Amino acid sequence: MSEQVSATHGPAEDDHIKRQDRTELLDHGLEWPDPEESGLWPDQGIWAPEARFARTSAWPGFRAIEMRSELARHLNRTAFPARREQLLQTLTDRQAEQPVLDLVSALPARTIVDNVGELTRAVGLPVEDRRA
Repeated sequence: MSEQVSATHGPAEDDHIKRQDRTELLDHGLEWPDPEESGLWPDQGIWAPEARFARTSAWPGFRAIEMRSELARHLNRTAFPARREQLLQTLTDRQAEQPVLDLVSALPARTIVDNVGELTRAVGLPVEDRRA
């Protein structure tokens, strides 16, 4: 592990600046204005719309990407090759959410898959085509 070194001054100057900052904070830390009393913030502000994790995105491929990610998160290499029943048991043991279980349970009973990519294609999720 390397130490971060300042290019403009040495460790002694760094310590001096830290002590100075600490002293100023202790001396003036209670002087912050109360937003309601100061009048500097007259409104509550304008908040950004909901984040992508707060609700489902309008982009159609978003849900497919989430499902592929959930499959990959719960099913590592040791889970394969596997039949549908084995996959469902592994997903249940690893506390996968119900939409993931529903997706895998829609596979035909005797289906055997060798990896997550093959499972993704078998359940009908779109797969990214990456060219080497």
